[in-house]
Amino acid sequence: MTTKNSKSSKPSNFIVMTIAAIGEGGKVNDTLTSTGKAYATMRGYNYTGKRKEEQTNPSMFFDVKAYSKDDTVSPFVQEVADIAKGEKVTVKGRFGFRQWVSQSGIQKEALEIIASSVEEYDPKDKESRPSNFAMLTFKAHIKPDDAPMSFTQSGKSMARVRAHLSMGKDGNGEYRPSFWCNILHVSKDENPDEVINAICDLKNGDYFTVKGQLVREEWIGKDADGNDVPRHGYSIWANTIEPFHWDDDNAAGKQEQPLEDLEGEPA
Repeated sequence: MTTKNSKSSKPSNFIVMTIAAIGEGGKVNDTLTSTGKAYATMRGYNYTGKRKEEQTNPSMFFDVKAYSKDDTVSPFVQEVADIAKGEKVTVKGRFGFRQWVSQSGIQKEALEIIASSVEEYDPKDKESRPSNFAMLTFKAHIKPDDAPMSFTQSGKSMARVRAHLSMGKDGNGEYRPSFWCNILHVSKDENPDEVINAICDLKNGDYFTVKGQLVREEWIGKDADGNDVPRHGYSIWANTIEPFHWDDDNAAGKQEQPLEDLEGEPA
């Protein structure tokens, strides 16, 4: 694993996802952001091209957002607002994560894409495939007794690391909840490949940039009283991993805000 950064010294945050619109499709929001910008939202799920019973992972739901530079609705914001229910689009942009407590005391969360481009996706086009690609810079969290490498039931080498992606600060200077994720990779056989070695070389607190596929996982866990409760989490199946080094020791605390500080939280 090399110890050299890519051309940019900024952490990566880029996602490409094919989304099928649900609900009412897109719309321009009635209110402006706290910085006075007009914006549009569209809710949808990651479209895989497979029937539900054929999918190996649960669907992920995203709030796709597009922002104007000011209080005037831009052509791109209107384009997102015009996406109709059932329409499928491939969205490129920045990945976001929100977590909040509802008025009824229930903890909720939302995945977001701050869109930079939207392109119509035609499922009938046999030469096109739905997109699911993430390039994100994480911080590794490794306990002293963690063993990153293991083997699958079929004998292939596998590596895993727990990591988080910072969501920056809100308008009040408070850190937003981070996005926690498992970074996984399985080699072709029992021999560790370059990605396996890269994961095993990570130390607690190291920053790294991963390229891969984002998935949601669900299972049944136990609460404090031993009752069955549904659980979920997120993983990225890594294709590549590269170390990331800040230009100075304080740079990690100076990340730009990745999301607009909207008026209030989602209901």
